[in-house]
Amino acid sequence: MGKGYLDVSVVMSVKDDEHFVAQSVESILEQNDVDFEFIIVNDGSTDRTGETIAKFQRKDSRIKVIEQKHKGLTNALITGCILANGKYIARQDAGGDVSLPGRLRSQFELLEGDDDAVMVGSGARFVGPHGEYLYDAVMSQDELDQGLRSLTITSVRSPPHCCAMMRNSAYKKIGGYRGVFYVAQDLDLWMRLYETGKTIADETIRYVAKVRPRDISNLYRKRQIETTKFILEAARLRRSGRDDTVMLDLAKQTKQEKPRSNIGRKLYNNNQEAKGLYHIGACINLTDSERARHYYRLALRKQPLHIRALLRLLSSYRNKV
Repeated sequence: MGKGYLDVSVVMSVKDDEHFVAQSVESILEQNDVDFEFIIVNDGSTDRTGETIAKFQRKDSRIKVIEQKHKGLTNALITGCILANGKYIARQDAGGDVSLPGRLRSQFELLEGDDDAVMVGSGARFVGPHGEYLYDAVMSQDELDQGLRSLTITSVRSPPHCCAMMRNSAYKKIGGYRGVFYVAQDLDLWMRLYETGKTIADETIRYVAKVRPRDISNLYRKRQIETTKFILEAARLRRSGRDDTVMLDLAKQTKQEKPRSNIGRKLYNNNQEAKGLYHIGACINLTDSERARHYYRLALRKQPLHIRALLRLLSSYRNKV
């Protein structure tokens, strides 16, 4: 690249993650053979997360820390990407997620090798809160193309948000992340990038993502589905040559999923967290039934009426006998 330019800008948002953020930061700092900056947006943390990332910043000039009041993941990513100076923007999540050695270099080379490419999505391994293997998310080129071409909620698919890399100029050309999408912001971005250039599927696992019961995907599952419908309708309008603003306006008007009262919010969060715990247990059931029972029991503590967790737990005990 020309003098004065960086290869990659890595953008990460973090919120109240004092126990795990160091793992995620270290996995990026250990990346070799690529010139990068690491933009970390501290999205209103109230624990010692800020102190932890400040220590890394003092030791490594590649780190740029942005402090802001809590605005949510989408707006934190918008902030980080605006400041990105790299030819490419790479995503990294906190929470103990780890980019495997060589991840940045391999994705950089894939994009450098094709001037028409706007994004590369690599494979990711998803693990439980204590490192339990859950599943691998890997897409072939056909699956990626078909998934982003689809306009139906049952067949649309996108690569893991946490470990994608995109061309900065393409990101800016389409307007980047859109703040109206508090969840599913990655699907909206990937579909718009797909409409402007080539997307590359890298079937190698280059990232390990930690799944926790209180992740956004668990707490806001219903809202994700509703948001996806807006995103698909917006894509349908664009691909027919029309403006998609009307769908953005409708998305803005949609009420938030979380109840307003403190009691209602607590009940809601417990119910959604129970679903996350159940999901983790179900994923590891075939390889570690005892560990799966542990997660079913945790799910029932959060939501005693979680029928599926109860049935799975009873069935597991019967099989044990």
